Amino acid sequence: MIDKHRLPIRAFDALAVGRPDPETVRTLRNAALSKQMLRLHVLLESSESFDRSAFDLLAEVQRKAPEAVAEVLLYPNVVAWAAACLSRSYGSSADRMAVAADFTHLGGIAAAAVLSGGLDLPATVPVRRGLVALPGLGCAEIGTESVDGTARVRPLAGGGAEISTGHRTVVLPADPEAVAPGWHGLRRLSSTHGGRTIVVLLDDLDPFRDTHRLGAAVRLPTAAVENWRRALDGAWEILTRHHPERAAALAAGLRVVTPLEHRGGGRERSASSADAPGALAATLPGDPLLLAETLVHEFQHDTLSALLDLVPLHRADPEERLYAPWRDDPRPLGGLFQGAYAYLGVTDFWGRLQAESTGPDASYAQYTFALWRDQTRRAIDSIRRSGGITEAGTRFVAGMYAALEEWAHVPVPAMPRRLAQDTAAEHTLTWRLRHLRPDPGWLEPAAAAWPGGTVPAPAGPPVLAPAAGSGPSGARAELRRLWLRRPAEFARATGHPGDRAQVAGDYEEALGHYAVGPASAEEWAALAVCARRVDAGPAAEVLVTLPETVAAVHREIVRCGGDPPEPLELARWLGPVLAAPAGDWTSSVGLA
Repeated sequence: MIDKHRLPIRAFDALAVGRPDPETVRTLRNAALSKQMLRLHVLLESSESFDRSAFDLLAEVQRKAPEAVAEVLLYPNVVAWAAACLSRSYGSSADRMAVAADFTHLGGIAAAAVLSGGLDLPATVPVRRGLVALPGLGCAEIGTESVDGTARVRPLAGGGAEISTGHRTVVLPADPEAVAPGWHGLRRLSSTHGGRTIVVLLDDLDPFRDTHRLGAAVRLPTAAVENWRRALDGAWEILTRHHPERAAALAAGLRVVTPLEHRGGGRERSASSADAPGALAATLPGDPLLLAETLVHEFQHDTLSALLDLVPLHRADPEERLYAPWRDDPRPLGGLFQGAYAYLGVTDFWGRLQAESTGPDASYAQYTFALWRDQTRRAIDSIRRSGGITEAGTRFVAGMYAALEEWAHVPVPAMPRRLAQDTAAEHTLTWRLRHLRPDPGWLEPAAAAWPGGTVPAPAGPPVLAPAAGSGPSGARAELRRLWLRRPAEFARATGHPGDRAQVAGDYEEALGHYAVGPASAEEWAALAVCARRVDAGPAAEVLVTLPETVAAVHREIVRCGGDPPEPLELARWLGPVLAAPAGDWTSSVGLA
């Protein structure tokens, strides 16, 4: 049944400050069920060729065991399947053909509902590449990869089921996690601390689990599952001890973790999707503390996405034009809104931890807290100035700002504060260097005037011209993490000598390394930060306000056959004609 849904204003306000209770999470979940049912109805009506038998079976289960249908339809990867089918049903002819094939997955969904409801109803399910997928339960290996077709699922007395084709039969045990020939069950992770329990499925099987195209891991070995189990247990202990309210909401809303492949570079990755509510995808973090942060971060995204289905907070604005302090590329308003809400939760997470941690963890918590407190404020300010938020969005953003202001006057020791300021400034400067371009008609005469001529004033400020390709490596941010949490690893770290000196606070030495000839946007950004830190005068001011202009003139001089200028001298020479930008994409760089 598709219901109407209302969200009490107190629940809306609690969501705005990032503190929903379990009842609010369940309200959002109920609304998501109605949306999912609408998707199914639209899909069925989109083509007369779709086989309705699976839908009819699902309707029969709905009459006898509605809770089982709700659980299966709201399984995150079932929502992802429905969203993908619906989106592609309006695409090209090739897309529509793919939808016809994918729609048969509804048979596996209906069979999973039958088994979850404990009903004695046979089901016909698709076989794709030799596998029968039952969402939320696992998959049966019914043939080789060349086998496609259908199989029959027959529930067994006492639980479980028999899955058979004309050539092979696999028995699904009463406990889907149990080991059985040909059966691969999803592994369940659970943890209890402080009287609160969380239970999630580690889904490394579902054919629609890679919603984000980030590389979902294939079937994990037992040892890797145990690593996840230990990490979740440690993260849950942290959350229940320091964030019991968040823990309660998480336990009510998070159902699935999709492990991601570890790729080169060692950087941890995580994501959530509006098309897979109740799930997050992540590489296994290095320790429980970082997994706890990931749970908070991604659940904030998940919660906001669910709310946006009920209440529009901003107008549609797909133009990628805004600076987001956590992204290397310009973002649309919706993306900035999502990120600001996620980092509001991250700020609160580290804010509580920094007051209660000791040793290296305390310094790291103070650093991360200071970084995201200030960066989130910048993002919220940008949202408020955007002119794109609705009346409800105005109230919501006011709540976000009020929640952030609770942390505004919390002092942070000098060393972690310095590192946080450097990280924030470098991100801003690198973003400008990659995505802003000065007037190309001004560059050639400016370069020709170097070094003894009079440089003309540019006709206007730099304009947004988003760069393609991958973003910065984040090497210095990683070095700061090692400096704070793993001093021995920092001592062994290799890389640009200027990076190590800068992180350690030796800005004079670092400046000497970077000034030799910055080759990348990251090196120009580091040069600007170090110049400002050592009080290099007007040159530093130009570098931290218009780094992209100095770098562009530098490149133009070299392109025209000149010797590479010394960056500080070039910045000092350009200073008199370059006005500091006002109200631009990135605001000012804070280095106090």
